[in-house]
Amino acid sequence: MKLLSYLSCGLSTTFNILVNAVTFGRVLWLEGRVTGGRFRNWARNFRYKPVSFARPTTEQEIVDLVQNSTAIRFFGSGHSFNAGVVSDHTLVSLDNYCGVVWKDLPNMQVCFRGGTRVRDVVKALLAEGLAFAAMPSHDAQSLAGILSTDVHGTGRNWGWVSEMVIGMKIIDGSGQVHQVGPSDDLFKAAIGGIGAVGIITEVAVQAVPRFNVAQKFELVDLSYVRANLDQMLADNDHLSLYLFPFANKCQVSIWNHTTAPRSALASVREWIAISFDALTSAWFGGFMAYAGLLDTWSNWAYGLKRGTNLVMESNEAFNRSIYHLHQELEFTVPYADTWTECDRFLKLFETMYTNDLPYALLEVRFTPAGHDCTLIGAGRERRSTWIDLICNDSRGFESYYAAAEGEIRNIGGRPHLGKFAGTLTKSDMHNIHGANFDQFLLLMAQHDPQDKFANGFTRRVFRS
Repeated sequence: MKLLSYLSCGLSTTFNILVNAVTFGRVLWLEGRVTGGRFRNWARNFRYKPVSFARPTTEQEIVDLVQNSTAIRFFGSGHSFNAGVVSDHTLVSLDNYCGVVWKDLPNMQVCFRGGTRVRDVVKALLAEGLAFAAMPSHDAQSLAGILSTDVHGTGRNWGWVSEMVIGMKIIDGSGQVHQVGPSDDLFKAAIGGIGAVGIITEVAVQAVPRFNVAQKFELVDLSYVRANLDQMLADNDHLSLYLFPFANKCQVSIWNHTTAPRSALASVREWIAISFDALTSAWFGGFMAYAGLLDTWSNWAYGLKRGTNLVMESNEAFNRSIYHLHQELEFTVPYADTWTECDRFLKLFETMYTNDLPYALLEVRFTPAGHDCTLIGAGRERRSTWIDLICNDSRGFESYYAAAEGEIRNIGGRPHLGKFAGTLTKSDMHNIHGANFDQFLLLMAQHDPQDKFANGFTRRVFRS
């Protein structure tokens, strides 16, 4: 058993939950931040000391930082799984550039500064009787961050946070301020562009009246889900799956709009369920993996898992605090290939499995066709299945991810640029996105002519 990796994951997850509990949800220990001049991302696998670090509070300060820096990168929560947050020189946190800019309540529109975290956006909207139509799953992320990686949801009709954005303000590499909308090329390059064409500093969103959601998580026979997935997606507003290696059960998660009242103690029950799953994954899942027991214990272990059935405010159902230390590698395939590719990556893990590999599972989500708010987002245009290979944090995940990236390249999968991307290159991006990628590169050259927003990661995927 890889004792140090096991203990690191378990103790980090446990401490994160305790810190969040004693601060009544205000603080997450596993969150990207700069301490003592050193940056560390939330997953604890990127640590470095930038030459310069800044926390601007005004638009003019951001403009000055861009104009006076030779190389600059920005971050929100640091909820990243690759080196996109590493800066060659100046690193900037937008935590102090947050809050409401303006409100148009009759039209249910609100504009926020880019550094505003999702959890704070939610509070501001709820105070006005409003909500997001749907949301990302992690409430610590900043608005600028979730749009720069084109964060998605899952479901029949709704796919992306970017589809609720009616306008953005972007500061490019020359320090110019641009006001853009969904039909503008710069808007589409910034959505999913990981900050390579400019910094998103303001985001105007279209809200809806606040509403409740019926959330149900349950363990179901995998054979049933295989046979009925099309109908399950048609019958529910939002649906996702957890697939487990060596198991014939999977978790089905559904969320549906409802007029029913909230469940008693819904927030407390949800916190307990999330915390229990995080601790079980870190401690028991990790023990099974490192003790070499996944292939023999999985069916029994998942047979013990119990689901939940709650009615909650929409924001509590759609987004939550993520407690467990883990890694993610995510990509999309055409929906028609869902089971072929899920089976491929389950089999890959099962074939490679020894007690050197960490606990792992596949999260599978779904987005509809027609997404045209982005040039290089992984869910662009086609109906997509998102396959997220989730591993407990350990040095052991690299071999599985390296093999998985080879498979993803062979099948033409489109990578999520906010997740692990150890070998992705410019050639891969061109093969995936074609003329859209060429257009993105032209816009990048136009709006960052001095390569100020470039770093090692963006050079590899956009320039090498």
